Amino acid sequence: MIPLMLMSIAFANPQSIQVDLHLDTPTQMLNGRIPLDSPTGLEAGLAQLRQGGTNVVIEVLWPPRKGDHRARAYALLQTVQAQIDRIEEVELALSPADARAIVGRGRVAIVYSMEGAHGLGHDEKWKQSFLDFYSKGLRLMGLTWSFSNRFAGSSGDKGGGLTAEGRMLVGMARERGVVLDVSHASRQTTLEVCRGAKAPVIASHSDAWALTQVARNLTDEEIRCIADTGGVIGLNFHAPFVGPGADVARVADHADHLAKVGGHGVVALGSDFDGFIKKPVGLEHAGRVPALWAELVRRGWTEAQILGVKGENFMRAWAAVQAAATVSPE
Repeated sequence: MIPLMLMSIAFANPQSIQVDLHLDTPTQMLNGRIPLDSPTGLEAGLAQLRQGGTNVVIEVLWPPRKGDHRARAYALLQTVQAQIDRIEEVELALSPADARAIVGRGRVAIVYSMEGAHGLGHDEKWKQSFLDFYSKGLRLMGLTWSFSNRFAGSSGDKGGGLTAEGRMLVGMARERGVVLDVSHASRQTTLEVCRGAKAPVIASHSDAWALTQVARNLTDEEIRCIADTGGVIGLNFHAPFVGPGADVARVADHADHLAKVGGHGVVALGSDFDGFIKKPVGLEHAGRVPALWAELVRRGWTEAQILGVKGENFMRAWAAVQAAATVSPE
């Protein structure tokens, strides 16, 4: 009876915003030629999103280590755009207002992010590439992936901080209201991007180093620095980051720690579904996400705090980033 009561509380407002800050579904759709509305083959396909209540999805353009990074990023964008053009239930969102309106129509809002600025290319045309991706809907920018690039150092190879080109990219993103994402960034890069930032900075899919000591997780210093910008940290479901005994409760432990260090307003959802992850027990696909809300209810999180994690914390941060933009959208 008690678990059913907790789940009913977690589902209390079916029209509430629920955002997943990091889905690698585009890669799975492109590699496997799997449509977004396929009932099987995806961890965060439309069926699973509907089942779990997620209605704003950050679809990631992830150029892997080898190959033509820019061409791959464009191929991923085109793959998702084809689904948007084909499926009436999904729409592209360019702003928080767009996303809320789409959700209000009972549809799923899609937002583009790039995981690793190496996707902008290795030549001097990276600025034009950034502007072109922006014109096509890119609204979040991850500076690095698992290796350092011409813009910034990565946690994957203990890289340094921002380069001169990295500082230029940060400036271009901020001018246009593109959310900067420091997941995968080195500690130095993360602190450089956050310190003195006039708009929120996010880590779309990272957990707490204090609980699981892996390079991809965030130290308390980094958590506080992100929180001080008004930014958010999306809970990552990859079991090696979650830690021993990875299950719903262990993910909630990371939520508790992030809230303890940075306040409840810093906590968000960034599952990394469809990103070749090892899933925690009870969180095997996007349809299972309500189990996390029920666990937070059980731990005494308030409805407002849970609504924040579900999406309102990110929506606030995204709105603030766009409000600080100095270049009007074209």
